[in-house]
Amino acid sequence: MKYPVIPVAQTLILSCINLEIIDVVISPGSRNVPLAIGFSSNQNFNCYSIVDERSAGFFALGLSQKSKKPTILICTSGSALLNYYPAISEAYYSEIPLIILSADRPEYKINIGDGQTINQPFVFKENILFSDSLKQDCIHGTSEIIKSNSQSIIKGKTEYSNLKKLQDFIQMENEKIIEKAFNLSLNNMQPVHLNVPMEEPLYDFENSPSIKVNVQKKINKIKKLENINDYFNEIYKAKKILILIGVAGENLLSKKSIEKINSFPSMVVLKEHTSNVFNDFFISNIDRLIGPIELQENANDIFEELSPEIIITVGGMIISKKIKSYLRNYKAKKHVHIGTNIPKDTFYSGLSHLKISADEFFENIHLKNIDSNYFNVWQSLNNSKLELHNRFLRISNFSDLKVFEILSQNIPKNYDIQVANSTPVRYFQLFDLKNKNKMFANRGTSGIDGSTSTAIGNSVKNELPVVLVTGDLSFLYDMSALWNKNIPINFRIIIINNSGGAIFRILPGFRETDLFSEFIETKHNLSGRLLAKMFGFRYTKVSSKFGLNLVLTTFFRNSKRPKILEIKTSGIKSAKILKDYFRYLSKP
Repeated sequence: MKYPVIPVAQTLILSCINLEIIDVVISPGSRNVPLAIGFSSNQNFNCYSIVDERSAGFFALGLSQKSKKPTILICTSGSALLNYYPAISEAYYSEIPLIILSADRPEYKINIGDGQTINQPFVFKENILFSDSLKQDCIHGTSEIIKSNSQSIIKGKTEYSNLKKLQDFIQMENEKIIEKAFNLSLNNMQPVHLNVPMEEPLYDFENSPSIKVNVQKKINKIKKLENINDYFNEIYKAKKILILIGVAGENLLSKKSIEKINSFPSMVVLKEHTSNVFNDFFISNIDRLIGPIELQENANDIFEELSPEIIITVGGMIISKKIKSYLRNYKAKKHVHIGTNIPKDTFYSGLSHLKISADEFFENIHLKNIDSNYFNVWQSLNNSKLELHNRFLRISNFSDLKVFEILSQNIPKNYDIQVANSTPVRYFQLFDLKNKNKMFANRGTSGIDGSTSTAIGNSVKNELPVVLVTGDLSFLYDMSALWNKNIPINFRIIIINNSGGAIFRILPGFRETDLFSEFIETKHNLSGRLLAKMFGFRYTKVSSKFGLNLVLTTFFRNSKRPKILEIKTSGIKSAKILKDYFRYLSKP
C-alpha cells in the first residue's frame, strides 16, 4: 500500500477507512495523483476508473443508490470538477450520498494565469448539502509556498518548530471539516464537497501512515415524538385519507404496516413502480386512473368524490404530474410527510413533518371501526379503467405503448429495472409489472443525462442483474457510459428508438412544424449498433410485436457479454396511439 506524504491526502484516506467508506470512483489527472494512487493502492477500497467525469458522477450515484452508503468521487483540478454537476444535483434532490474530493492547486496560484485552474470551492452552491475547502499543509512544498507574494499560509519565520506547530493546527482544522462533511453525508443521505489544495511534489509516497487521524463516525439520534397520538386521532376521525408513496429503495413498509393500512376503509394508497412497495390493494397506475377522468364531462364530480381530507406522503419524489395537478386543484385540509427524508409542500396544502420511519407510524395505528367507503370508490374506478385498458391493448397496433405492455410482462423476476427519464419511466406506470421487479430512476432532477451510467453503477453493487430501459436520446446522450471496464456481463440495455424526443408530441400545446422537429423533438436516424460493436455488447434490433416477443425469449439468458436490444418504433404513431388510449379509457 502507498500512502501519500502530503498530510491532507493521507488524512482523507485514513478518515474513509475509519468511517468504512469503501467505494471510490477516480477520474484521471495529475493534481489528484496523491489521492488516486493512495486510494487505489489500498486494499480497504473498491476503486473504479472512469475517464469522463460526467459519467463518473452518475456511475458513483448508481453505486450509492444501491448501497445506501457514500461513494467517494475524485477528480483533478479545473473544469473536471464542473462535469460532476449534473450528478451532484441529482444526488441532492434524490437524497443519495456522495463525497466529492476535488484536487486543486494552492489558493495563491488561482487567478494569476496558472494552468488548469478555476475557482473550485463552493462551486455547487445551493445544490449540495455542504461544501468547504481544506487547509493546505505547510510542511509540504514549503519552499514553493514562500515563493509566492500572495500566500497567507506561512507568516514570519520558517523554523521547523514554528512550522510543526502551524501544521498541527492545520491538521486539527482539516480533521474537523472532514469529520463534519463525512458524517453529514452518512446521516443525511446527501452529497458533500471538499476541495483539496495541494502543492507539488505530488508523486511522493510512503509504505505506512505517518500521521494518526481521529475522524470518527457520529450517528444522529432521532428524538422521540411526544405528539404522535395527535396525528393518530386526526386519522381516526377522517373518512378520506390518501397515502401517496414516492421514490423509495427497498423495505419501506413492513408486512405489519401494510396490513394496518389495508384494514382502514378510509385509506387509499397510490404508489408508483419506483416506490418498490408491492400489495394488490395498492393502486400502482396513477396516470391510468387520473388521466382518463380529466377527459370526462363529469370530471369535477368524480374528482370531488375522490378528493382526500388528509394526504400522507412517504418516500421521495413523485413521478405523476397528473396527481400533483389534481391534488393542487382539490386541496386536502392537511398534508403530513412521514420519514427522515426532506419534506416537500408539493400540493400547496401546507405541510407537517413527522421525522420517523413509515413503519414506526403505521405499525402503531390502532384498528378502528370507521364508516367510510373511500377505498371502495377508488378501487371501483381503478377496476373499470383496468378493464378498458385491457380492451384497448387487445386491439392496438405496435407502438411504444405496446412495447411497454410486452416488457412489463416479460422482464424476468430476478432482474432489477433501471429506467430512463422522459417517456420510459411514464409508460411503465401504465402497466402492472408481472414479476414485481424493483425499479430505480433518476427522479431528483428528472434529466435524461446519466441514466446509463447510473444503471451500470447500480448493477456493479447489485446482487441481481440489472436491465436498463431507455429512450434513444437518453442512450445517445450518455454514450460514454459504455466506456467502462466494470460492466457486468449480465447487464442488459433495452433502447426504445422512436427517432427523437417523442414525449414532446404528447404534451399540451404540441404543433407539428419543421422547427419543432429539429429543435424540440430533435429527429435523427441513429442507432446503437455501432456503439454496441465498439464497446463489446451483443446487439439485436427488432421493429415488430412478433420480433420483440421472439427476442425476449433469449435476451435475458446468460451470456459472455452484456447485451443491447434496440426496438424501433414510430414516434408519430406512438403519440397518436397514446392519445387514443386515454380517450378510450375516458369512457364512462
